Amino acid sequence: MAAEADGGWRERVPALQHRDFRILWAGMFFSSATMMFQFYAQGWFILSLTGSASLLGLLGVARGAGMLTFSLYGGALADRMDRRTLLMATQGGALAVYGLLTLLVVFDTINLWVAFGLIFVSASIESMDGPTRQALLPNLVPREHLPNAIALFTAATISSYAFLPPMAGIAIETIGVGGAFGVSLIGHVVVIVALLAMRTRGEAPVQRDNIVHAVGRGVAYATERPRVRWIILLSLLTGTLGFPIISTLAPYWMTEVLGLDAMGWTFMGWCWGLGAVGATVYLSTRGHSRGLGWTVIGSAAAFGLTLVLFGFTRSVPLAAVFWCLNGACFTTNMISSTSLLQMIVEAAYVGRVMSLRMVSSAFNQLAAWPLGSLADGIGVERMVRGVATALTVLVLAAPLLSRAARTLDADVGRREFGGGPAPGGQEGADARRVS
Repeated sequence: MAAEADGGWRERVPALQHRDFRILWAGMFFSSATMMFQFYAQGWFILSLTGSASLLGLLGVARGAGMLTFSLYGGALADRMDRRTLLMATQGGALAVYGLLTLLVVFDTINLWVAFGLIFVSASIESMDGPTRQALLPNLVPREHLPNAIALFTAATISSYAFLPPMAGIAIETIGVGGAFGVSLIGHVVVIVALLAMRTRGEAPVQRDNIVHAVGRGVAYATERPRVRWIILLSLLTGTLGFPIISTLAPYWMTEVLGLDAMGWTFMGWCWGLGAVGATVYLSTRGHSRGLGWTVIGSAAAFGLTLVLFGFTRSVPLAAVFWCLNGACFTTNMISSTSLLQMIVEAAYVGRVMSLRMVSSAFNQLAAWPLGSLADGIGVERMVRGVATALTVLVLAAPLLSRAARTLDADVGRREFGGGPAPGGQEGADARRVS
């Protein structure tokens, strides 16, 4: 009976069989819990200084500008150096920047523009951290376990949305924004310790060209492949027209429309996180990669639709239901699109393609300012309804306009079990084919 149980566990979550993946996964799981304090402290701190949706949107601009400036170079670095070492450097840099931000907030020696500047620097560092973590995964698990590893990794990074938002609200109310920032520093330390405990070095293929050329080849690789291009484009649409409302402008909606305080806002974040965790639990035990293409399209459309429904209610319980469903849809889209890219992209290009996903995340953040300005001009309710409706229509139009969008996972069978080029010397040939 024990053997059967063990076999069932291994079949459902095969990525956890691998030691170094387990270590990094546990580190990210703990880190995400403390990062929740950082996420909510940023929004509440900026809102307390400004009281404006458009200025709150500048928080997204600070994040997005940092991500846009350095993400492509982060992906290129991940494709040419030891990925574990690079992760240790990015985590150490983030620890230093947020340590300084914490001290300035605690001692009340910070203004709005200094805060934006430090958030810009931290986002720049994180833009290199994200694609490096994604590029490290193929070094930790075999290709056939990648969808499960990505789902589990996503679960580790967002599961705190289901449990920690109320605690973040309590922290902000009791120990202040500076104290909440201080708690978040623990997460960076834990990840560094986990990286030190890993045996895998995460070596990348040897490359002889300069980093600017490497970035250009990565962009050419993605743009010359219609399915890769559509996955990135759908992620860009979903994030740019929807995610700023959740990640940056939510405090304004919760206070102005629903009449909630910090605790109420974080309670709504808890509801969003419950949906997100439910999606990760389902996808992490799914056990196969069939149907990922339609999952990407369907979850993006459902994400937009739930945001439309959310924009039509002033009832807190009903809004909580739509917020929960929205979290499930967004997370499903994120996991399925990331898994699909990992399955169809050659190993030598994984870091750069994932950095293009980070570029789309940068636009997600940059969109917060124009959306916030639009909310100030026409009202936040009209803005949410109109933008979310446009998102839903555009996503549903994609498979009608393009055969590639209807067959996003057509290359999975060929690449899923190691059919792609090996790392290393293949990159030059691949680059010549796409140039």
